[in-house]
Amino acid sequence: MDTPVVEKKNSFSRYLPVNPEALRWEIHCNDAGYSHVPPGATYPLVPEDHPRDFAETVVTGRVLTEFQVVLITAGRGVFECDGYPATEIHAGDVMILFPGVRHAYHPVRETGWHEYWVGFSGEHAFRLWHNGLFSPVRAVHRIGLSAELLADFEQIIRLCRQQTPGFQVRLGALVLQLLAHIHAIETSSRTSLEDSELVYRARQIMQSHVETGITVEEIAAEIGVNYTRLLEFFRQYTGLTPYQYFLQMRVHRAKELLQDQKLSIKEIAARLTFENQYYFSRLFRRKTGMTPTQWRTNGAFSG
Repeated sequence: MDTPVVEKKNSFSRYLPVNPEALRWEIHCNDAGYSHVPPGATYPLVPEDHPRDFAETVVTGRVLTEFQVVLITAGRGVFECDGYPATEIHAGDVMILFPGVRHAYHPVRETGWHEYWVGFSGEHAFRLWHNGLFSPVRAVHRIGLSAELLADFEQIIRLCRQQTPGFQVRLGALVLQLLAHIHAIETSSRTSLEDSELVYRARQIMQSHVETGITVEEIAAEIGVNYTRLLEFFRQYTGLTPYQYFLQMRVHRAKELLQDQKLSIKEIAARLTFENQYYFSRLFRRKTGMTPTQWRTNGAFSG
């Protein structure tokens, strides 16, 4: 098979300097680009557009000092990394690469592929890793073709091209948005339409009882499931147990009531059916870091 002629418009990459302002935001973009690799083409498509180490080792194996997200929108290929077996990659798959973790990937010659990628660093990125939101043992995310992710990458690449004032800080925010979209799409894909409807009904019930209070068992009975089932799908959908979610709703309602200076702390505690104002005050402080009185004085108009 003859090697296809590569058009420059089919490939773009930009490696960026990072200024102190971007570093202070604790997540910053180092590089980004895209490549439309046709069938039969060598990979990477335009080696001279990348650092030599990238061009020479991306197929055979390399170790990065940064994180990268790689989205495949067409074609197929192969990916492997330490602790993750060699696997086929298809359109709609996302590979997340981690600093210090050896990996390799490439499109197959029969199909080529279309890829978008962004590299980033920062303390916030490491916290996401150490908090278990992303991990090398789940390096491939099969989320399907997503207009949201493609729009994120297009915004990132547009900013890399234009480099308007403040673009580095905006790029960091877009990287975080990209990661959030990946997480949200995966969370949604694990939740059935039936479970989504049950979560919606459970939240409606909570809202209608935000002042009077209701037990999780009563919520489960009202929507027709047992406690364990409610706990399972609600936590999967929201990241919180029903009790934790309802408690946050009640604390938020308390904040609203505290804005009414005519209501005393005791009256608010009674209105929300807490057993007494002292229990209410302890709970409020545990959830907000302030007593109700402190919040009324210092935080009522800040959230």
